[in-house]
Amino acid sequence: MPEYMIGDVSVNFPFEPYDVQKAYMEKVIICLKDGTNGVLESPTGTGKTLSLLCSSLAWILSRKNDLKHELIKQCKEPNFKNVNNEIAVSFMGGSSNASKKGNWGVPKIIYASRTHSQLTQAMQELKRTAYSFMRAVVLGSRDQLCIHPEVMREQGNSNKVQMCKLRVQTKTCSFHTRVDSKKDHPDLRGPTIMDIEDLVKVGQKLKICPYYASKELVDDADITFMPYNYLLDPKARKANKIELKNTIIILDEAHNIEKICEESASVQIRSSDIAQSIDDVTHIMKAFSNGDGQDMEDETKDFTIEDLALLKEMLLGLEQAVDDITVDNRVDGQTYPASYIFEVLAKANFGQSTAGTVAALLEKLIQFLAVETTNSVFRKGGSFQILSDLLNVVFMHKEENMEKLLRSFKLHVQIEETKQQTARGGTNKDGWLSKVGAAKSSSKAKVINFWCFNPGFGMEELLNKNVRSIILTSGTLAPLKPLIAELAVPVAQHLENPHIVNKSQVYVKIIGTGPDREQLISNFANRNNPKYISSLGQTILNVSRIVPDGLLVFFPSYPLLNQCVDSWQASGLWSDLSRHKPIFVEPRTKESFTTTMEEFYQAIRDSKGACFMAVCRGKVSEGLDFADRNGRAVIITGLPYPPFKDPKVILKRRYLEDNRTKENELLSGQEWYGLDATRAVNQAIGRVIRHRHDYGAILLCDMRFQQQSQVQQLSKWIRGHLGPSPKSSNFGPILRELREFYKNADKNTPKPVERSVENLVKESLEDEEIVRSKYFSDPTQSMESKQKYHTAQNNAIKLESTNSIQSWSPADYAAAAGRTSSSQAPTAMDFISRLDTNVKTIDFNSSSDAGLVKIHKRERSSPSTLNNNLNISEMNKKKRYKLVENSSITTSPSLFSSSSSSSCASESSSLDNNKEAPENRVEFLRVLRSSLSPENFAAFTAALISYKRDNTFDALMTLLMDILGKPHLLYMLRGMRRFLKNEHKSQFDDRLSCIS
Repeated sequence: MPEYMIGDVSVNFPFEPYDVQKAYMEKVIICLKDGTNGVLESPTGTGKTLSLLCSSLAWILSRKNDLKHELIKQCKEPNFKNVNNEIAVSFMGGSSNASKKGNWGVPKIIYASRTHSQLTQAMQELKRTAYSFMRAVVLGSRDQLCIHPEVMREQGNSNKVQMCKLRVQTKTCSFHTRVDSKKDHPDLRGPTIMDIEDLVKVGQKLKICPYYASKELVDDADITFMPYNYLLDPKARKANKIELKNTIIILDEAHNIEKICEESASVQIRSSDIAQSIDDVTHIMKAFSNGDGQDMEDETKDFTIEDLALLKEMLLGLEQAVDDITVDNRVDGQTYPASYIFEVLAKANFGQSTAGTVAALLEKLIQFLAVETTNSVFRKGGSFQILSDLLNVVFMHKEENMEKLLRSFKLHVQIEETKQQTARGGTNKDGWLSKVGAAKSSSKAKVINFWCFNPGFGMEELLNKNVRSIILTSGTLAPLKPLIAELAVPVAQHLENPHIVNKSQVYVKIIGTGPDREQLISNFANRNNPKYISSLGQTILNVSRIVPDGLLVFFPSYPLLNQCVDSWQASGLWSDLSRHKPIFVEPRTKESFTTTMEEFYQAIRDSKGACFMAVCRGKVSEGLDFADRNGRAVIITGLPYPPFKDPKVILKRRYLEDNRTKENELLSGQEWYGLDATRAVNQAIGRVIRHRHDYGAILLCDMRFQQQSQVQQLSKWIRGHLGPSPKSSNFGPILRELREFYKNADKNTPKPVERSVENLVKESLEDEEIVRSKYFSDPTQSMESKQKYHTAQNNAIKLESTNSIQSWSPADYAAAAGRTSSSQAPTAMDFISRLDTNVKTIDFNSSSDAGLVKIHKRERSSPSTLNNNLNISEMNKKKRYKLVENSSITTSPSLFSSSSSSSCASESSSLDNNKEAPENRVEFLRVLRSSLSPENFAAFTAALISYKRDNTFDALMTLLMDILGKPHLLYMLRGMRRFLKNEHKSQFDDRLSCIS
């Protein structure tokens, strides 16, 4: 691969870089060399990701070579033996304190983006470069990487997290326990670049946890890929043990970074969440009070009944404090200074000294409910997690940052709309076990919003960790100056690249009037104007006749989109447009979205073309690629301003006005309001021109785009096409120019390579979660977790299932012996005679890729052959079994009762003789629940509660012998001894002696 000298560093690049790529790589290398920060914009299609990876990794290699030469030089010095060999340690990948203090170590790179699909694309790009030999790892969530069958069955990511943590703590996850022994396996260490799919496959093959295995690869990785929240959220950063000292942080797709920083520092809690927390604490206290949740005296509990009583008292105090908050404006809510949140929490004894202890207790309760609950939907401790998040956000800041916090945060209280519920509660209404929290009047229910308006908080966390460089990059960052001011990051390098396509490939025009010369302006006052809506429809209709293949139309909001659709359908314009191009409207659900995208791409393939109507900031405008024929033109119908009266928008504008100075160069509230709309427009425009051979038209159908303030906020490459003083043109000349543009572009650009509809739809759905602003209500339903690795995880379930044996009934044993239920029982001679016959065996050790069980047909060796092949010692090691009548395997209470001790002469099966029940109470109950039917487990729970309360030992033993007397559950029956009272243990031993 050819090498190019860029910024005194030799960079391997797959082809001769364009000027924009050279400029981009030079800025990256300067930032890394000087240890400074950069904000770099380069339009989509300019090879931004490739340039970013090649330049940063080339500098890392250069740094390693410099250290290597320095090490050789040190070795030649006469006093080398007395020198603290810091360079050698750092060069070998060590992490000694000395090397860190001296900053000798080679920096590592953290590459963060919005979604895992974007990270996967970056890793695929890296695999195609000359730097594919360098070590890279990606950090994913348990939802994506877990292969444990039971954890994967949990509903919701938070439930999976808690179940995983519990299994790791109790050492009951075999996948996790194998990580330490196989972390150096060649299959795990061999491939230098493994994305999430690769990690799942290796985890399945080695039967190790991909989630924890990926963390073992971080220390040796040159570059680590992760989503934004892993890096910016302090809790996620701590959980993933991300080391930031002397690290290069690359934030790709950073056009929403301010909102992400603000939202990671904000939190919301509802009165209903507090009430649910009280209910959940009451539920656990009842379990302890009744006895079914208690350990014996010698057992160590994670929390005590006193802990629960104190927590409930604090929650009741918090509920009362929230009820006492005054909300004069019941429609828009009431705003308080940030300091008021501390007053509210102090009324319930939540403070800086108690927050950490309470948060730790809530974590334990979350795990308890995750295991204790049989219904995966009911009582999973979600309210505890919300309360824990509140305490972590409010009390995470130190005293010296308090003044800045009070300036940057606001407390906004709204009335919570609750559904009418019937009164709940027990007979003990005033006692500790009553559900006081649930019975509060819905009129007092409130929503507490603790909002951060300073994105610099999140970035300051990174800067304080002594990172080497932070590089923010995206295709749409302009204007850069206000972005840098809001993030409060000292930036030494900034760049606004032009596009690599020439002017003949892009046609950009402002359309101020429609065919009927009606003014096109989508402001609030004009949106209900029938003439405007009709003129906009006629504009789209005329453009659709000229634009080949795909046409994208973006509206400022869903209400305006729906209003236009209804009006055009009523007037007949919709049917006129449909005759030229089938029309598709951005759907509201995941299932509809999949179908819509399939039909849209298929319409393009059928050469009919298609028109896609969507909304700025929606999934279509933010995350999809409409390259080549899929998008030959984009129409922007207006400026998507935030809702003017939204409380969060009002407070954001007020924050900027109150904190704006000449020194910090913050935007005014009005400037921010306009910029937020233009950035959404820049994102929508970026859907069309996707690579150097692509072409398309950009039509801005709103007169306000002529304003100089709006033009200056557009991306630099778009401004270049509009000219220094852009003006709207007459509609007729635009149509003639547009027709000529497509004629020349089709003739002069290479024909694109067609991609299959299946791949296009798959790429469209891989974006797990679009980062949206909380300033806007999103009418689309939340996209469910992606099933990209569903097949691999299902294989892991099948593989794990081959090692588990379900409980068998006597009928199952009969069927296994080769007879029906109606036939006679085989005699002992029948059983012996079967030893010389051909049999089929199941190989449970097979671990084929498909996760299927292999069936092998084998010849049974004769006794004589067996004797010749086995030596005496091996024969002595074999277990001996006594044959008994078939009826002796049936289980009934009388079999184990004291009156039938004579039956103990029959030997029981030796299944699970050496197996021991879990010592941990929670794990014991979990195993028992999974082994029994729901009816039997419910009966067991009721009998145990009755025993603890009424001392009904005989009734408990009768039930235990009935449901746990089966051979495969005897070890659980023996384990029940420690849950009994001391006076009953000897009787238990007598009952159990008949089967021991």
